[in-house]
Parts: sequence; structure tokens; C-alpha cells
Amino acid sequence: MIDHVKRCLAILTTFAALALLAGCATSKLVSQKANPDYVGKKSFKTVMVVAVTADEMVRRPFEDRMVAHLAKRGVKGIPGYAAVAKRGKVEEAELKEAIARSGADGVLITRITGMDRSSVNLAESTVAVGYGWGSFYGYYSGVWTTVSTPAQTVSGPTWTVSETRLFDAKSGTLAWTGIMDSKETNKLDAALTQYIEVVFDAMVGDRVL
Repeated sequence: MIDHVKRCLAILTTFAALALLAGCATSKLVSQKANPDYVGKKSFKTVMVVAVTADEMVRRPFEDRMVAHLAKRGVKGIPGYAAVAKRGKVEEAELKEAIARSGADGVLITRITGMDRSSVNLAESTVAVGYGWGSFYGYYSGVWTTVSTPAQTVSGPTWTVSETRLFDAKSGTLAWTGIMDSKETNKLDAALTQYIEVVFDAMVGDRVL
């Protein structure tokens, strides 16, 4: 797990970056992959939803809306903020205890992997790096790493690349992963809804939910 976390340190991410999802529209899925061991198995009855951001104004709506979508599939969703009241990153033992206490058999984590503020073309360096079917806490812990970027003046729109991963809470196995490309807009509510629907429909289409 330590080596896995070290690899995660190389990924660009910030606590506040996920807030951009609340301002993104025309989100599209650019890649997705399902673990064959979970396709069509209906393995998850209860899923904890975790948005990796310290901004509660983003975290709560995102987690609540994904929970509502899970309910449509007969899956009980648990917003991460309800299971772990602490803001920001929590330690492994605390997270595992919260998952065990909630009875969740799945964990859904969404985070930003990169941003491009100067062009609508995403550089290769902003695309998430896959680590195979690694454990969920090694992934969760690593994505809280922050990288400072200098202030800059830009003329183009902001594009973000984000990733959602669904893990088996009991074994830590990765069941599904998807990478999204989103363009910033001021239509916040509609954008967040559209983003979540795209991710959710992809998981349903891959039959992991």
C-alpha cells in the first residue's frame, strides 16, 4: 500500500479542484473500464459515496445526488459526509471503521485529476494514470495530495479531467473506473446533474450496478 500511495503522489490534484465539477457542463466520458469479476453480478447492495474535496458546498450536493441515483437501481447509498463527519482527508483506520459501521459493501470515489485553463485541448499529462485493480484506501489516500500552481491570466475556458472509481469495500478490489472531460459553465445546478447522470449511466451500462 505504501508503494501505491507513493505512485499516487505524482498525480495533480487539489482540495478545491472538485468544486469545478459544480460549474462544468457538456461533460463526457472519455474512457471507462469494468472489472469482469463484477459485471452482471449485482455485487453491491449498499454503496458509500465519497467526493474528494474539503468544500462542503460541493461535497454534500454531489454525494446526495449520487445517492438518489443509486436508489433508482435499488441500491442503498450513503453520503460520505454522513458516515464521516470530519472535513478533509481522514486516516485509513477511521475510514475503514466508518465503512464497517455503515454496512457498505461498495465505495464510490470521485476526484479531479487535472485542469487545463488555457486551451480546450487537454494535455496528456492531465489524464489519470491507471494502477490496475488496486485497493481503495491506497487510492483514496493518494488523491488527497495537493499541488500548488502559480497564478495565471487565461483567455480560454477551463476544462477539467476527473475520475470516478467504484471499489469493493470488503476486499478493496476496484470494480469500475471512468474518466470524465468537462467544460466550465455558470449553469451550476444543471451541470452537476448532467455530470452525475453520465457517470451513473456508464456504470449501469457496464452492469456493475
